[in-house]
Amino acid sequence: MQEKMLSSLLKQHQQKQQARKDSQEKKKKEVTTAVTKLTHALVDHLNAGVAQAYVNQKKLDTETKILQANAAQFAKQTTLWLRLVEDFNTALKEIGDVENWSRSMETDMRTISSALEYAYKGIYKNSA
Repeated sequence: MQEKMLSSLLKQHQQKQQARKDSQEKKKKEVTTAVTKLTHALVDHLNAGVAQAYVNQKKLDTETKILQANAAQFAKQTTLWLRLVEDFNTALKEIGDVENWSRSMETDMRTISSALEYAYKGIYKNSA
């Protein structure tokens, strides 16, 4: 009878141990599943941030290229404007030179005219 009792106790003990092992295995699987889900969620969250950073970097690269092209175009336009201003200044100087030349010519012509008039009057007085 004691053997039966011992055998029964041993059987109960083994069943309890098996139940604990099954429970632990079930909990282990649940934890593994939960950790896997958490890991995937964290990776997805990080990937979303990385993807957004990549998209932003692409936009910045595109905007930088556009800005560089615009800056180059502006530099060319500025060079053209500077050349036009220099040409305009040169033209103004030439106009000033022409004005001075015409004043000088006018003065010379008046001097010649006065001389001719004086000579004409002198010749006319002598012949009369």
